Amino acid sequence: MATLGLSFLALSRAGGMVDIPTPEPLKDNGFIVLCYHRFVAKPETVKKPLSVYRMPIEEFKWQMQYLKDQGFKPISMDQLKAYWLEGKPLPDKAVLLTFDDGFRSIYEKAYPVVKEFGYPGVLFLYTDFIRGQSDSLRYSEIEEMQKNGFDLESHTKSHLQLGKEAEKRTSANFKSLVKVELNDPITFIQNKFGVSPKILAYSYGVFNEVVLNQAKESGYQLAFTVNPGANDRTVSPLKLRRNLVLNPINHESFKKIFETKVLHLDSFWPGDGELVRDNEPAIRGIIKDDIKPKSIRLQLGDQELPVSYDSKTHQLRYPLKTPLKVGGHMLILEAMDVQGQKRTYSWYFRVKHQNPEKGKAKE
Repeated sequence: MATLGLSFLALSRAGGMVDIPTPEPLKDNGFIVLCYHRFVAKPETVKKPLSVYRMPIEEFKWQMQYLKDQGFKPISMDQLKAYWLEGKPLPDKAVLLTFDDGFRSIYEKAYPVVKEFGYPGVLFLYTDFIRGQSDSLRYSEIEEMQKNGFDLESHTKSHLQLGKEAEKRTSANFKSLVKVELNDPITFIQNKFGVSPKILAYSYGVFNEVVLNQAKESGYQLAFTVNPGANDRTVSPLKLRRNLVLNPINHESFKKIFETKVLHLDSFWPGDGELVRDNEPAIRGIIKDDIKPKSIRLQLGDQELPVSYDSKTHQLRYPLKTPLKVGGHMLILEAMDVQGQKRTYSWYFRVKHQNPEKGKAKE
């Protein structure tokens, strides 16, 4: 792993240049997080948007066997918390298996596979769904999984797209909504299953400053997005990366998830979770790793951007030529370090509606 042993420059808020102290070399290899949703008995033709979340069970079995064959070590949430909060090392090639929402097919199809391999896992439950007991896990099934290596954590109350909700509501109303969305799972899971969630998976992977502040106030210690890539201790504990495993995914694409480590950035704009009020932001920042300039790839959605990079100052820049649409956008930056290790960093930001319709805010 490339250390961060270079002394480099960064843009100050005033636009000048300031020296950044050389950080200590990292002492861990980090971890990868996989995110699953639903499971089906046989492969399906992907026709509807939600079908990408329905993983054929035979493919899931292949993926779990691949982890075993390649020496990956699925870890428990307790191991992750000890690593993050107490500085205890993770095993090499650590992987966290997470399952969102609480669909019953997790118990019926995925759970027997995970149990057979002896892997721990995490259920991120959104509590309105679990209360409904329609296509969701039954309470007895959750209890069984809990007794057999599954941790129960929060995926909000209603699984709302909070980025959109923030634009529709007054500031006070949105803060009240977020408080309920983040606190309800803590109370419900504690009362029903006897454990108090300390980990959050943002619904749709979306967060903003209000959500981050409430997560801290509610007592969450770690929180996960669905921004792809790896994690180490340099990633914010409330902005951890998860890799959505969607249907279909070929074996080579699955293997590539594990080939990358964290690309270390500084002073980047737009920032992770930022609300951008200008719909033509200049993407800019500093790459802290010693990388091969020709290997840089910056992806905005499906579009690759021809960025400029100064190898002396480590500054990367791309002024957008056309306005961005309002709503959410994903940036993925990839580069190869001088040791030949692929590195990735991804982040999500929103462009605010420039002329919101009057009368839309909910009191």
